[in-house]
Amino acid sequence: MTLRKIIVEENVYLYKSVTGFGGGTEIATFEITIFLENHKQTPLKINFITWEDLYAGNPLKTGVKLTRLSTQETEFVNLNRPKYIRECILYSIKMGWNGQNKVESIDGLKILMSLGFDVSCLHPKEGFIIAHGKEYLK
Repeated sequence: MTLRKIIVEENVYLYKSVTGFGGGTEIATFEITIFLENHKQTPLKINFITWEDLYAGNPLKTGVKLTRLSTQETEFVNLNRPKYIRECILYSIKMGWNGQNKVESIDGLKILMSLGFDVSCLHPKEGFIIAHGKEYLK
């Protein structure tokens, strides 16, 4: 996959995103890997653990409406948009990543929560299968 480029606070970052699906489970991942330009040895990895719809795919890849708790307004969130990559970088900088140091993988849902979103609809639900955008009891 080709790395995409984004400039945040005058620094150049390269990033890619990958989705995964756990075989036999309804748990899916959306992983973003970000590098400060010329520092590929110290990547930032952000993992979003969510559910996957067999037809619609990963909600964070295809887009999902999330509600901002403060205003009750909804926003269509698609993590392929540079706007959200920028927010991930800014959050990670606040958490101590500078592009040249190694850090533990970050829980992406915490980033969305820090932006004021209700992410409860993204959590995988035990005992349920998500298909056709609806929940079915196993």
